[in-house]
Amino acid sequence: MKKVLVKNSIYGLAQTVINLLLLFFTIPVFIKMLGSEAYGVFALMMVVGNLNTFTNLGLTSSLIKFLAEQDKTEESNIDILTNLLLTLMVSLPFTIIAIRFSRFVLLDILKIPLNMFDGAKWLYFWLLLANFLLLVGQVFKSILDARQKIYVTSFQQIFYNIVYWGLILVVLNFNQNLSGVGLAIFVSAFVWFAITSISAIKEWGAISFANLSNGFKKSAKKQLIYGLKIYTSGLIGFFYEPFSKILISNFIGIKEVGFFDIALKLRSQLWGLVNKIFYPLFPFISGQKDKFVIRKYVHDIEQKAFLVIVPLIAIIVLLMHPFVKIWIGENVEIISITAIFIISFHMIGSAVIPNYQFLMAKNLAQKTIILQLSNVIFNALIFGVTVHLLRYYASIAGNVAAIMSAFFLSLYYQKKYLDSLIFDSFSQVLKLIASFFILILLGSIIKMVLDGHNILMIIVIPLILLPITILLYKVFGLVRLEDIHRYFGKHNMLARTFAKIYYTGDYLK
Repeated sequence: MKKVLVKNSIYGLAQTVINLLLLFFTIPVFIKMLGSEAYGVFALMMVVGNLNTFTNLGLTSSLIKFLAEQDKTEESNIDILTNLLLTLMVSLPFTIIAIRFSRFVLLDILKIPLNMFDGAKWLYFWLLLANFLLLVGQVFKSILDARQKIYVTSFQQIFYNIVYWGLILVVLNFNQNLSGVGLAIFVSAFVWFAITSISAIKEWGAISFANLSNGFKKSAKKQLIYGLKIYTSGLIGFFYEPFSKILISNFIGIKEVGFFDIALKLRSQLWGLVNKIFYPLFPFISGQKDKFVIRKYVHDIEQKAFLVIVPLIAIIVLLMHPFVKIWIGENVEIISITAIFIISFHMIGSAVIPNYQFLMAKNLAQKTIILQLSNVIFNALIFGVTVHLLRYYASIAGNVAAIMSAFFLSLYYQKKYLDSLIFDSFSQVLKLIASFFILILLGSIIKMVLDGHNILMIIVIPLILLPITILLYKVFGLVRLEDIHRYFGKHNMLARTFAKIYYTGDYLK
């Protein structure tokens, strides 16, 4: 099981890295070809992708949970068909209604400028159709994920991302309008849907309709009772980041939506590095009956996550400005400041993802509703209180307040239901904080020495900070020999290297 979890995590990590590279290459081209205003419209229209939240009903997580618990059984067959029918029954009418009221959505809610309306209308249309395919396709993706074939779905997602951004680049070079971008997104969604559905059917085998009429009601009730808790959580979550974009569009301006979206895209990719590593835990926890085993995994993985998060945040703080200057080349200050705060605090918040997955998997999904509600309330409250004083930066303040409120609330639930926190002692926290400030201090000195050489900074600083981080963790005793054996094994080269660095004497014995 450990090997499968690691394999799934590695493929998820590769997916995120490749998508990050595609993103870095495409956004500057998009802005250059169509302009900042058009990118702002594109960023705002991506809210449409979050509209799937309204129609999913939590069915994706529900299906993964029950298939992981039940394995290949007749009940599982009925659950798959029921899930697919429920998804179609909700998503199809919603898509039709959203298309029917497109003018109201675009002009009155999203505040799309009139001069951009024609292109935005077709982008909106293609996005809705693409999202319909992506939503229905989640049924088939859930089958693969429940079977611990997450490495397969990650590979399919990599292919989807390549097609997605590749077609957008083709459109930008030959067509140069938002409607063409929308068509490219639809085509990529269709390709992903076809590949994923075929793979799921091959993995699961033939799905019998024989007992569907007798078992539909029971299966629907079971999945909806659990799924609606996840749905409510996701529905509330819609009013977090997408609502932030709408607030910025209404109170500040469309260009600023683009700045905020760039930071969110960077955050999504880097935050996804952690999220993809954690994701295989959900089907694992769903099928795990021993609460002690769950507690051990949640506690230990969260703690080790911070060992990675601390140097990563230090590098983000040090290098975001030179990176944005090379990457985008304009509006560097506002984009880099936004990205530093949003990414850093979301990285901290991502450490408690294992506990969030525990709550979802073990009939405590109602607690995730409270976590999402905390996000929305603090985000909107802080934005509303500070917008007249901070203007655009109120969106950053609200975002930071939201993620930290959910972080501490998640820790409360972890202590209550798993009798566990992230760290074993306050001393560990102090040592990590000390490590962070030492890295920032040394990195700042390197930046002063390399002033004006941005590319050299981006290369040199991580190369120097990585061995310094390893040294700091050795000095502070933050890595134990059993940790090395648990995550890297005992007899391979990587395990031996780390063991000799941290525990030469103990290891040789």
